[in-house]
Amino acid sequence: MSRLTRNKFNNTETFTVWTSFTDLMSNAFMIITLLLMFVVAQLSQKTPLDPPPKDSKPRIISLPASKYSFPSGSAVLPQKLQNDISKNGRDGIILQLIKQNLAELANTDKQVDVIEIIGHTDGQELGKLKCNNQIGSNLDKNLEKVAKGNQNVAILCAGSNTDLGLMRALAVVKELQKAQSKSKSDRFKQIQFRAYSAAQLFLPNDQGFANIDRKANPKRRRIEIRFAQLGEYVTPDQK
Repeated sequence: MSRLTRNKFNNTETFTVWTSFTDLMSNAFMIITLLLMFVVAQLSQKTPLDPPPKDSKPRIISLPASKYSFPSGSAVLPQKLQNDISKNGRDGIILQLIKQNLAELANTDKQVDVIEIIGHTDGQELGKLKCNNQIGSNLDKNLEKVAKGNQNVAILCAGSNTDLGLMRALAVVKELQKAQSKSKSDRFKQIQFRAYSAAQLFLPNDQGFANIDRKANPKRRRIEIRFAQLGEYVTPDQK
């Protein structure tokens, strides 16, 4: 075979290999492009969660009696309320909402140091309840013991709606503290809890003071969970 013929075949073979290589690269580029377009399309369908505005107000979690009804005159936690805080070491819906609120507020300028649990009742007179072989309140004698965890909330006896609201708020605090001790969330572990009673004074949804109404009204019975910040103590004579 002449040199001219050999060169012709070599050039043809080289051209064929180069064409196959460029076709392969072109196909690969098209596949990668399609994959990227697919990923971008998928991401565009997901709306990112925008952080709450810095001036957003913390939410107030309300636990109404219609869903979490305590036994009459008692502060023993209803089973549903206990489960919705924590069950078998897992966060219930209430605890999830608390942690979600803390996470959202962490992205704002609202510092949260304290979770306040406030017990609200209706205006129905409590009367003289007999419990633990006594009539009337025993909070003066036993409240600190329950708060420190040395006694169960079941030993407390209410002498008024004010007592009852505080007892129920404290029962919720103790359950939250129990969940806090098992939590892996550093943010949640730093939180302090406070138990307060508003008795029959305040209407739901911050509508202000309630008028006198001595009838049973389940709509006014509730536990509120509020998020607060610790401040510096001052007295009027300080400048």
